[in-house]
Amino acid sequence: MLRKNEDLHPGFNLICDEEKDQMFMHIQLLIGRRGESWPIESEQQETALLLLSGTLTYQYEGKTVTAKRQDLFHDDATCLHVCRKTPVVLTFEEDGEVLIQQKINPQTFPCMLYDKSNIDKQFFGEGKLAATTKRQVTTILDYERTPYSKMVLGEITNFPGIWSSYPPHHHPQPEVYFYKFDHPQGFGSCFMGEDVYKITHNSVAMIPGGLTHPQNAAPGYAMFYVWMIPHLEGNPWIKTRTFDPDHEWVNDENAEFFQLEQ
Repeated sequence: MLRKNEDLHPGFNLICDEEKDQMFMHIQLLIGRRGESWPIESEQQETALLLLSGTLTYQYEGKTVTAKRQDLFHDDATCLHVCRKTPVVLTFEEDGEVLIQQKINPQTFPCMLYDKSNIDKQFFGEGKLAATTKRQVTTILDYERTPYSKMVLGEITNFPGIWSSYPPHHHPQPEVYFYKFDHPQGFGSCFMGEDVYKITHNSVAMIPGGLTHPQNAAPGYAMFYVWMIPHLEGNPWIKTRTFDPDHEWVNDENAEFFQLEQ
């Protein structure tokens, strides 16, 4: 399912309902104005607070940390991750946006602030297909890095005219993508199994488990998306990818691709 989110407003905007959308995560976009402070706390859910834009002060456990992100296509992520019953106050030093990802998790764990010093950032899709599938992938939460968490969280920078989440693959866990473009009129496409959707600025894709989900951006438009996966009970996402057998051949280092001499 794809939702356009064309009516976003200051304050909390529901992006994904944990129960109704069957993604097993609760996701909101907080749009804050300069000088506003917003308390965040959940009795049952762990919470990840990912800064998308602006200058933000996080207050938690007696700590005060200020982070700035002017351009999410070039500036590294900052994200505060806390367990249930941990009060946080977000203060916007200038207008900005924070993506809030939550999932029920009875486990307690230390608060952790992620920034360029402790996130994992690398390029995927290099090799023979690099001209068509190379993208930058940031991982903040996953089973290897945060085994106590019930969530996976990361970011992808998709170059103009390029594919990502490719070759087509699927996994049992559902996945949610929240998109931004470097130009607000930018667009791309999201495949979910046999269905194709036009994605635009602030769209959210909710991908059921078991469906392949390649993406691409239109030429001229860089696409950014936050990717979020819930660990299923007894079946966490451990970089789980099952490639579509019809297209898996493109991974072969000896694969030959079409060329046309000029």
